Amino acid sequence: MKVKKRIELKDIKVYQSIIPDGNAGENPEMPNYPDCGIEFDLEGENLNGHGPQQAAMITDENGKKHPAMGGWPEAEIAFTVSESDIPRVQAWFDDNYHDVTYPESQLLQKNRKTAVLNTLKTYFSTAAGSNLFTSPFRLGWRYRLSDGTFSKMRYSGVLSTFMEAPRLPVVSNILNDKYLHTRVQLRNVPARLRYRFNPNENFTDYRQHIQSVEIYATKQAELYNPDGEVAGIRSIIIDNIPKRCWHYERYAENDVRLKAEQDNDFRMICSIPFDGVIRTDTFEPLPIPSGTLKDFIKLPKPDELPDDNNPSLAGKNIRIITEPLHIGYPENEKSVNSVTLRGVFKRDQVKIRLFASQHREQWHLIASSGGPYIRGIYGARWRWFKIEIESKMREGDFFEAIVVVFRL
Repeated sequence: MKVKKRIELKDIKVYQSIIPDGNAGENPEMPNYPDCGIEFDLEGENLNGHGPQQAAMITDENGKKHPAMGGWPEAEIAFTVSESDIPRVQAWFDDNYHDVTYPESQLLQKNRKTAVLNTLKTYFSTAAGSNLFTSPFRLGWRYRLSDGTFSKMRYSGVLSTFMEAPRLPVVSNILNDKYLHTRVQLRNVPARLRYRFNPNENFTDYRQHIQSVEIYATKQAELYNPDGEVAGIRSIIIDNIPKRCWHYERYAENDVRLKAEQDNDFRMICSIPFDGVIRTDTFEPLPIPSGTLKDFIKLPKPDELPDDNNPSLAGKNIRIITEPLHIGYPENEKSVNSVTLRGVFKRDQVKIRLFASQHREQWHLIASSGGPYIRGIYGARWRWFKIEIESKMREGDFFEAIVVVFRL
């Protein structure tokens, strides 16, 4: 199958550098700023309004213990039940379905869905309001330099305590007067993001060059369908014990992981001044401003941050390299037939190179061209691609998109 896809450069991560005069076509090294040795960690803590009534030693799916938590977060799920649905609801707990003679009502379906999903929404919203992380996300950081420019972004991978939405085991239930009240645990860890530095010995020599360390994160991956159905209460094995749990549409672990790994929409969550880069043996809470996670979508992207000294690129040779691209089919091998660059630029000043890889580890140059397009590529099939662009810029020049034609 032949596919044509336009990739907007503003929608993906690109790495731009200036090629020193007389060295176009080479791969000049960027300034080698020393590593600040920043490390990150997630430490669970109790969430206001969701304090546990049952004590427990909390361990996340990575095997990390969270001693600051007295137990799993808890919440109440309650709603009215019509008289015809009472035998069915009672059977959720005692497995006695002999008196269940009527199909469940639409009211029961509606009430339990609203109650369960509202409980989940409140929990995640409350955690975000306290700047606590509950879902997988990516982290990255870079230096803000004294001239207002930035170093290359460095990535710290995906952080999480759990890759799946929380199980909701029922710890108590009361059904009377046509009203069901349950208290549940949320098997999730609301965690504080912490950090520590272990900078290179010569880091202090760069005081005049490095202004701060800026920390970036992606939006936390969704763990469940916020509009999904709720099937009621079922028995699920937790801690090797059958437990009655509310059952709702949770996303598969692999889907959540892939979503988190492929998210490139980074937002700045914190800035640490140069003098704050001090070696410590213990992790400290990252000084994230209040309300940051609650209003995450409003945070600035890396290319939206103010630049105190952003000189014109006119007359300069620049190089742009895209992030690894799966072109919309991450699990399929593709054979690229052509690549076309869109934008405003001088056509005879552009060079394009196409690289390919199976696993984003070893990259192979498979085609290049001295112009705004590559044509007639026929060869091996690959899962991932990167595109490198070189050009001498004029005032007002810009690169807008890449059009790729490929076969599945």
